[in-house]
Amino acid sequence: MAVPKIFISSTYYDLKQERSNIADFIKSLGYEPVMHERAGVTYTQSETLENDCYKEIQNCDILVCIIGNHFGSSSAENNYSITMNELKSAMKDRKKIFIFIMKDVFVENTTYLKNKDSGSFVPAFADNIKIHEFIAELKQTVKKNPIIAFENTSDIIENLKLQFAGMFQRLLTQEATLTNSKTMYDLQETADNMKAILSNFIQEQEEFKQKFDCSVLVNKVPLQIIRNHLGLSKAYLYLNDIDTIDEFMTLLGFSISQELPDKVRVYTKEMLKKTQTLKLSENLFDENYILLDIRNKEKLKSLILWEEVETVSPFDDDGDIPF
Repeated sequence: MAVPKIFISSTYYDLKQERSNIADFIKSLGYEPVMHERAGVTYTQSETLENDCYKEIQNCDILVCIIGNHFGSSSAENNYSITMNELKSAMKDRKKIFIFIMKDVFVENTTYLKNKDSGSFVPAFADNIKIHEFIAELKQTVKKNPIIAFENTSDIIENLKLQFAGMFQRLLTQEATLTNSKTMYDLQETADNMKAILSNFIQEQEEFKQKFDCSVLVNKVPLQIIRNHLGLSKAYLYLNDIDTIDEFMTLLGFSISQELPDKVRVYTKEMLKKTQTLKLSENLFDENYILLDIRNKEKLKSLILWEEVETVSPFDDDGDIPF
């Protein structure tokens, strides 16, 4: 079965993680992401690697272009970068295009437009003035495709979700127009089929969102510190809020003490020869007691307190046995 092929165009090293996240999102929809690092480009002996990328775009249905703050590799054919030429190639072939620009660069481009004639403008976020020149050119020439500013991968994915859903809805409308001549039975059958397709589409989106949210949750620094204290450095913890942390610590044999000043939870575990205590500050959580993703490890030392105290059993004394 033929599936939409989506070419992901951007500089590579600085946007490597963004490219990977977007490719995984595209695959979750059943579409085919095309990227050179995943062997998506067919290379030939008769053309340069650069030209092979441009030709591969001809075989794709959609191009997603991400413009960051790095110029990237220069083209051997002109003064543009290879990423810029990939976008221009897709525009020439009249492909469906989605353009995303890093927010800092997008905002700075407004300042560039006001000062470009002065000859003294020096960009603070873009590493090459040609990036702002190219964005200015896009604003003049691209009329039918929106140019969206983004701060992180989630912004791009959420926008693509809406865009793909809109394209799918438009397809459903066109399909309904074509079936006006069918009988009522045929119309109902078509509607049921479309409903099932839409339901599967929404389910796949939700499954991807859950997987993506979990991957982000696992990497929260506070969770890494907690699992290291517990001797579970190789484990994966999906603990999103205070209730799930309570349940997990209880399973490990910890008791939950009353709240102390500025400590939302105190967990204690009495063992044979030692006592372990974990204290969590209320500043680790938001107003709904959802665990925050605090990355400053120095700050976390005062928010997550771990104590392990040796205890001496009366039976360990060298004196007489008490009976």
